[in-house]
Amino acid sequence: MTGATGAAPGEPGGDRRRRTGRRLRGRSGSGAARRLRELTPGERRRATAVSAGRSVLATATVVALYYVLPLNGGPADLWAVLRLVLGALLFIVVMVFELRRILRAGLPQLRAVEGLALALPLFVTLFAGAYVSLAHLTPGSFTQPLNRTAGLYFAIVTLGTVGYGDIAPKTDAARILVSVQILVDLAFLALLLRLFVGAARLGLSREEPADPGGAADPGGSAAPRRR
Repeated sequence: MTGATGAAPGEPGGDRRRRTGRRLRGRSGSGAARRLRELTPGERRRATAVSAGRSVLATATVVALYYVLPLNGGPADLWAVLRLVLGALLFIVVMVFELRRILRAGLPQLRAVEGLALALPLFVTLFAGAYVSLAHLTPGSFTQPLNRTAGLYFAIVTLGTVGYGDIAPKTDAARILVSVQILVDLAFLALLLRLFVGAARLGLSREEPADPGGAADPGGSAAPRRR
């Protein structure tokens, strides 16, 4: 016998509540993860648009902070290195947070793309900020003075191993800093891709938790209650 406000698990009302609960768990990320191909075309378009918007917003936020945060002050070469170390620690914390989000996401594939959209500009701006700090604190570190745009440009060129030659390090500290970026660049993209793709695969393998009202059998018949 059911109460006034509920339905037995095997009745239509109970089925509706269980389906609603599964949808809510999927949206909150605690249910089973889904692949993009499992979505309807409309759901796929909406999810992709939302993910693209988040990616653009994350990239724009990182670049905006790069242009706003102070990059000068402190003892010359040591301060530039200290900024880079602190930035590297921040980068690690952000990457751990993003990997955890991918593992818990309802759509891990799109979440991995969003993580990459945050990781790449964050990595580039870390070195760009270090270059600008060094150029300001130790004039003559590069073949020309670096403002924030020039520092960002030089970091991107170094990441792409293009080397146009218009900006080059001149002092030992600048050469060491550039060498560090080149060495990190060799493993950065490959390692980051492997981490995010692996996290997305682990997230997709996550199983949906069992229903709390799992007393009903697959056919929807409720187990008899003792009176």
